[in-house]
Amino acid sequence: MKCAICHAEMVNKRGEMELRIEGKLYLVKEATFDECPSCGERVLSSEVSQILYEKIKNKKYVEKTIKIPVLEGTFG
Repeated sequence: MKCAICHAEMVNKRGEMELRIEGKLYLVKEATFDECPSCGERVLSSEVSQILYEKIKNKKYVEKTIKIPVLEGTFG
């Protein structure tokens, strides 16, 4: 599959992936996705997307609090 952004060949990977749905950030562990080695674009298959959306819809996930670095200010 070719990347929709830069047209490089996508590579199948497995690992962590972030999703933002309706303003809420989800961290998906052990997801299978295609990733572009050139620009970093990540794409889920329709099957994996459906599974994840069903889990989110039915609240079949664990909520955890994690710390992330935050950069404040005006840049540029």
